[in-house]
Amino acid sequence: MKRKAVIIIVLAFLSMLSTVTVLANTDSAEGNTEEGNLEENSTDETAADDQSEDDNNKGNGIKLDPPDENKFEKVAENTNLILRADPESGHFIVDNKKTGKSLRSFPNPEGWDEGNTSDSWQIHLQSPFMFSYVEFNVRKDVVKESSFHSQGGTADFKKLENGFQVTYEMPNIGFVIPIEVQLEEDYVETKVLAAEIIDIKEFPEGDDQGKKDPKSRLVSLRLFPFLGAETSKKEDGYVFLPDGPGALVEFQQDRANTNNLYTERVYGDDWSFSSNSNFSTRQPVRMPTFGIKSENQTFLGLIEEGDVYANIVSAPSETLTQYNWATAEHLFRFKFFQPTNRKKLEGYFTYSEEMQREERTVRYYMLAGEDPSYVDMAKRYRQYLMEEKGLTRSEAKENISLHLALIGGGTKKGFIRDSYLPLTTAEQAGQIVKELNTSGVEDMSIHYYGWQRGGYENYGGHFPVAKKLGGNDEMKKFVDFAHTKGFQVYLDASSYTYNNTNKDGFRPKRDALRDLSSTVIKEYSYRGEKYLVSPKFMEKTILQDIKEAKELKVDGYLYGDGIGSILSTDYNNKYFANRRETKELQERVIEKTAVELNKVYISEGNFYGLKNVQHLSEMDDDYSYDLFVDQKIPFAQIALHGLISYSFQYGNMGGSTENRFLQGIEYGALPSFILTYEQSQKLMESTSLRRFYSANYKDWEKEIAAQYQSYNEALADVQDQFIVDHQMIANDVFETRYENGKRIIVNYNKTPYNKDGIAIEAEDFIILEGGR
Repeated sequence: MKRKAVIIIVLAFLSMLSTVTVLANTDSAEGNTEEGNLEENSTDETAADDQSEDDNNKGNGIKLDPPDENKFEKVAENTNLILRADPESGHFIVDNKKTGKSLRSFPNPEGWDEGNTSDSWQIHLQSPFMFSYVEFNVRKDVVKESSFHSQGGTADFKKLENGFQVTYEMPNIGFVIPIEVQLEEDYVETKVLAAEIIDIKEFPEGDDQGKKDPKSRLVSLRLFPFLGAETSKKEDGYVFLPDGPGALVEFQQDRANTNNLYTERVYGDDWSFSSNSNFSTRQPVRMPTFGIKSENQTFLGLIEEGDVYANIVSAPSETLTQYNWATAEHLFRFKFFQPTNRKKLEGYFTYSEEMQREERTVRYYMLAGEDPSYVDMAKRYRQYLMEEKGLTRSEAKENISLHLALIGGGTKKGFIRDSYLPLTTAEQAGQIVKELNTSGVEDMSIHYYGWQRGGYENYGGHFPVAKKLGGNDEMKKFVDFAHTKGFQVYLDASSYTYNNTNKDGFRPKRDALRDLSSTVIKEYSYRGEKYLVSPKFMEKTILQDIKEAKELKVDGYLYGDGIGSILSTDYNNKYFANRRETKELQERVIEKTAVELNKVYISEGNFYGLKNVQHLSEMDDDYSYDLFVDQKIPFAQIALHGLISYSFQYGNMGGSTENRFLQGIEYGALPSFILTYEQSQKLMESTSLRRFYSANYKDWEKEIAAQYQSYNEALADVQDQFIVDHQMIANDVFETRYENGKRIIVNYNKTPYNKDGIAIEAEDFIILEGGR
């Protein structure tokens, strides 16, 4: 009898475990996107420590139904769309009058009974939003996950012109969250009225319950997280993620459970919340976009206001639910490390007390066309960049430009002291350019690295140009020589992000970036130890130095890192700037540089401030190789081609040279190489420059000339043309089509491709003019 009782207790315990869901560490506000175990009976200690399930989520075993569409009322209509809403929940449906298709703010009801989704996640699927919160009086380093229906909330619904407003109240936890939904010409926009959020539970004076208040505070919110979500039953669609150039997660019925979510911070990690934590190992999210295609219904999601405080979160079917979904996660509080000793080695993790209260808006574009795909998503993003971000079509040119990076000088490590290591003087740079031009390179855009006074590894005190490179006089001669050839010269200015010399009046304790605990932030990398400079100090220094750059008659600056690539909050009391203000500062620097020097390039750049940018260097050309990602796509390139030129990683640095060349042709990129005049073994004398192990220009001269001719033949006449189609026509065979009818087909296979009258040699490409 006792044995039977024990068995019953064990079974009951296991049954209880099966209803508990533990999310991955989706609170990447802390800058850590560590992937926890997502199985519903997870025992992953990291995930359990970082996030737990709200007790209200457990469910009661009752089968829940999707929202009743018969209760939805029409609240707005325009030429293309009709908006219907449910006053009880705030869920909505957008009907496309032209296609007859509908976009729901909740999962497709046709798949509701598929799979074995737990009670807790069925509640989440039905809810208009999910949220996470921290209990400061319980565990200030752990967030709990919940949802509107889990809390038994109420909704106060009010119609507005072209939409509606809902005020969600959850008395159990004391939260009030107001939102708006507006219908526009070809999209519906959701807005979180963050300034009006209440997340403090009020207790009557003298009520003893107040003493037991866990002090729950909102951390993040996913509004309508399952909008457009579909099952994989028909295997007729995919989720688009902004991973690298773009990635697709196909709808697959028998997909293995990968036990993790895709969750990444838009514009990358924030250094002020990432100290003592691991940075994400995925490619940074450069574009605030995501989307889903199912059958012939496709939408593009675009985070507008609050993009700097957002994650993109997604999961394929069979991970937590039977649905494929992608959403924006709005972040309001952030995890950080609070030191408790002067060495800052001991301390604890907690969340920021103050809420980030800027409004958050997401647009969902319903794409027209017979069978819209990721190409149509990218086209709509291009239209947005032109109409609302000021990008314009680029000018046609006779030849493409080779993007030639030159390393001026670095630091030679010495036994007693270091010394300057010249690698390409200004005079030698002229010789390299002359020889490449003679070899057949008709046009060049030259990026000069390590030109500054202390060389590549030394930050601060940039001017004058290093004496051992020839100083300002020889640099100006080189620029004049390049201009006589019609070539442009850009100085690397990403180095303004850091300081390790105390030049420019920099003092670490006064002028360095600080995190929320007031810790000065250092970076340790292949370029040595260095302080991150406060963005406002950096802006002041750059604008002072531009006058000297202007005297050299350079064509512009090549930014990167702290200008256009790294976006961090600064808690330095002297220079405080939140993440949005830092973004605006970077855009301001880019604009002023364009005015003073004419042009701006960005290395590894995010997609903001682009209207004043002419070229993106070292653009992401690969994805993060998550197990659930099925295909890499040129989403970013389709959106930008014909507006801004771009190049990928240097053709002589790592990986397969042939594969990188072919991808450049397929994606419409420009060729790029990084070179030195000195022999490659010279680079081994510098710790930070060893990674450019194969850079001697003589070793690459013939290869560069050959690649340039191929690029020029393929792409010279489409530099101002939009990409209008891209598709895989066979395994590892891809076709790109341009506005003028030109088609380029690339064969990555090690065997020839021959089909439908198209013959392509192994690892080669062909050009079909005018659609032939």
